[in-house]
Amino acid sequence: MALTEREIARYARQLLLPGLGEEGQERLRAARVRAIGAGQLAGPALLYLAAAGVGTLWVDDPETVTPEDRGTWIHGPADQGRGRAVSAVDAVRAASGLVTADVQRPGSRPTALLVAGASQEVSRAVAEEARLLGLPHVVADGDGDGGAVTVVPVGAPCYACAFRPGFGTRPTAVGSAAVGALAALELVLLISGASQEPRARRIELVLGQPVARPTKRLPGCACGPAASGDR
Repeated sequence: MALTEREIARYARQLLLPGLGEEGQERLRAARVRAIGAGQLAGPALLYLAAAGVGTLWVDDPETVTPEDRGTWIHGPADQGRGRAVSAVDAVRAASGLVTADVQRPGSRPTALLVAGASQEVSRAVAEEARLLGLPHVVADGDGDGGAVTVVPVGAPCYACAFRPGFGTRPTAVGSAAVGALAALELVLLISGASQEPRARRIELVLGQPVARPTKRLPGCACGPAASGDR
């Protein structure tokens, strides 16, 4: 379905981006993104995705808002004690009336995932689930004032192939904002079809500077037999 006048007005500048246009914006509107996590990393990402016009956002986070969540962009002092997913959904709805937002529910069928798990173990498990389901996904890892974003199109080398040890420092508010926004941008490019080669890549943010490299499949990795080749 063609974009409405309201959508064209809202996304006017974005529609001018090379490789996006109205077709890319329509793909964003049709997308259903499941966001794993609603904490420091996911907060900026959710607002970015809503502003970009992703049609449906489902938030998956079982935790409640604590005082440490106040620097996440989407949770305020009045949200303390509420479910983080519910609080995040309210923030997304307030950010854009053109986006459908809700808590992740059984039976929901996403078309892509944003993974910002509470730990690297959670992110790895969710990323593997997404790979097995054939869903494109972007994984955000915070590390102090920096971190990394891993982009995994369908059939590409998986998150485990791209993973590098050494992360684990508690993310700061500044680092989380930068990595979360970068993850959302990469997901927007992936969904809209505007991403450039290599589409499968890992971007590490060190001292404010992004360093991107294509991901390569590790010999013997489980993602090999089902993949259609590195992309």
